[in-house]
Amino acid sequence: MNDVDGVIIIDKPSGWTSHDVVAKIRNLTKIKKVGHAGTLDPFATGVLPLTLGRATRLTSYFLSSDKVYHGVMRFGFATNTYDVDGDPLGEDVHPELDEERLRQIFAHYCGIICQTLPPFSAKKVQGRPLYSYARKGIEISPSTKEVNVKSLTLVSVNHSEVEFDLTCTAGTYARSLAHDIGAEYGCGAHLVRLRRTRSGEFPIESAVSLGEGEQFHPREFFLSQVTPIRDLLRDIPAIVISEGDKRKLLHGMDLNLITADSESTEFRLLDESGEVIAFAKNIQTFASPVAQPARWVRVHPNITFN
Repeated sequence: MNDVDGVIIIDKPSGWTSHDVVAKIRNLTKIKKVGHAGTLDPFATGVLPLTLGRATRLTSYFLSSDKVYHGVMRFGFATNTYDVDGDPLGEDVHPELDEERLRQIFAHYCGIICQTLPPFSAKKVQGRPLYSYARKGIEISPSTKEVNVKSLTLVSVNHSEVEFDLTCTAGTYARSLAHDIGAEYGCGAHLVRLRRTRSGEFPIESAVSLGEGEQFHPREFFLSQVTPIRDLLRDIPAIVISEGDKRKLLHGMDLNLITADSESTEFRLLDESGEVIAFAKNIQTFASPVAQPARWVRVHPNITFN
């Protein structure tokens, strides 16, 4: 049975991989097509958007959205995975942490930075994930990537543990931040707790658990929590199209449409009942001779729902 299209937000429990959650929801709901929009490490918890049915076509939109986290990093030693699941890379030095110095170091990691990727990560180098090299003890040059840390706030310091809030672009590794900050402080650090509190348009308040105790919620519960496609990505402007244009669109044809929004690069195209028919790219904008300040746009379907 695969008659459900939309997104459900799961509060991922600790100890589960993102793929574990996908498999469990697929089994509990009997929906064949289920995907996730942003991996969380097994020890991490929080917002994990799952795309269902035809909404899996929208996964790339959610993967690229900004993320918000609340976490704790522990100072005193680093680990080989940069987090609590790894092996220590030295003795615990039990540092006396200076809060003001930590705030200064945190400021160094705000903005666009070049981040060192964890050796145990799925990022591919020469066609293979980094963890495949690390598990075999193969040393390769550290991989880096550019990310945008929009805010990194020190919340509290409790002995060797530092609580923080993080807002960042997709693909940012919170455990790399902990590792690099610990190295700059001079005593090493690693991530011990991480909770994603927002992923794009989805806040933690919208997330549901898999169940209570040892009992999983029934299928009907999860289906009641699905956000339909028509209510997703509403920051993308919408244009209502005629039945004739709908038929053309579903055959992959370009459309010339009129809109007051000539700045957008993409539109949601709705039928007369308000259902989303397609996401379409703006491939040309030109002035309307009869309706100012409206403009004509020529759009090409990027994703269609037929």
